[in-house]
Amino acid sequence: MVRDAGVADTKKALRSRMLALRRSIPEHLRIEMSTAVACHVVGLPEIIDAHHIHLYLAILSSGEVNTAPVIDRLSTMGKELAVPVVRDGTLVSAAFQKGDPVLPAQFGQPEPVLLSLVDESLIDVVLIPLLAFDLKGYRLGYGKGLYDSFLRPLSRTGKRVRRIGLAFSSQMVDRVPADEWDEGLDAVVHEDGIIRFT
Repeated sequence: MVRDAGVADTKKALRSRMLALRRSIPEHLRIEMSTAVACHVVGLPEIIDAHHIHLYLAILSSGEVNTAPVIDRLSTMGKELAVPVVRDGTLVSAAFQKGDPVLPAQFGQPEPVLLSLVDESLIDVVLIPLLAFDLKGYRLGYGKGLYDSFLRPLSRTGKRVRRIGLAFSSQMVDRVPADEWDEGLDAVVHEDGIIRFT
């Protein structure tokens, strides 16, 4: 895998700009918009039909869409939930229920205190954090490649695992610089609605 230095530099600059932009959103607005995102998420047909949903626990200090309102609603709907944990540089899925105790981990992400790995072949939908997205369905993450490596084998199971990014509308850009190994999204949900790419 050969990394294009130009793409890497462009991603780094965009990452810095979008992280600053997201953090600049006042907290009360982030809460309001995160609740709106949750309302859109639970109405998606693929969420309604899903049994097992993998979603992130938000790093609030970085201004991510807060998934607590999503978790509240999915728990009420009786969905089986899993969250990402990083082990030996690899993202894996751990079972999660609303109210489970969590602690900040290696990159600041909350992870369950009690770790119970789940069978990832059961996952129907993955709700993914992002710094930026474009209308081709490319997302910009934090640069570790954890989600790309996580999503790739899921697509080989023969099951159509839906990949849905959660964002604020201000995170949309004209073009996310992409490497050949970057995994795309099926849709992005933001506070004003849903954008589908397939």
